[in-house]
Amino acid sequence: MRYETAFVNAFAKGMFDGNTAAVVIVDSYPDTTAMLAIARLYGFSETAFLLREGVAKYHIRWFTPEVEVSLCGHATLASAGYLFSCLEHAAELIHFSSLSGELIARRKADEIELDFPLDIPEAFQPEEQVMQALGVSHAIDSLFAPATRNLMVVLGSADEVTALKPDFARLSAMHKHPYFGIAVTASTEEGYICRYFAPWEGVNEDPVTGSAQTFLAPYWAEKLGKSELKGYQASARGGHFGISIVGNRILIRGKAVIYLNGALLTD
Repeated sequence: MRYETAFVNAFAKGMFDGNTAAVVIVDSYPDTTAMLAIARLYGFSETAFLLREGVAKYHIRWFTPEVEVSLCGHATLASAGYLFSCLEHAAELIHFSSLSGELIARRKADEIELDFPLDIPEAFQPEEQVMQALGVSHAIDSLFAPATRNLMVVLGSADEVTALKPDFARLSAMHKHPYFGIAVTASTEEGYICRYFAPWEGVNEDPVTGSAQTFLAPYWAEKLGKSELKGYQASARGGHFGISIVGNRILIRGKAVIYLNGALLTD
């Protein structure tokens, strides 16, 4: 089998930052085992598989090296960047159907804007051993995002977020919890800073996590009294988000940089 494939940096300023996703075009979906094997082969935090349904319309599925997930922002932005550049030159919008419903990507000058549903976080008290393994001794707030099933931990300053050193081996050994990953965040002058950890999905620290903005942004929009925000994910590579809250939707803007375009040949 031959699958058109690209490696794309999402929410990036260039080749060496943002979060890389593999984008794989399929004529029909392979079985889940095969897609997981491809995701493990590439080793990125996410691989997106796209099935064309019509002009500028695609079904999208996302896989980490370990599991299929219901929503991934950076791999969606990477997919849109590839489609706009290589397969849908005339399109201004790309429509994706997915496990999280309809998602829309728009051209926005030199960026791409994703239109996602909000995931309003709810008050939640995490287990003490999880907070200890995370390295957090005092949190201002803790919440649970029900749609994406993530824990959100709010700290007092950006410095606390960047200084955090989780014990990933200890976290990985903890399986009895209701969430897939943990976002740690604090406010900044223009919006917020964040980091995202998902050792249970095979990703200790995700370089840039678009889906996490669906619950981080509405929280900070309410706290800061703003509908327009700038987010920064403080991973080793770093990622930049422009955010707008419009009703029950979130618009997430960023750049996509294609650095490899070719084909995957399988048995």
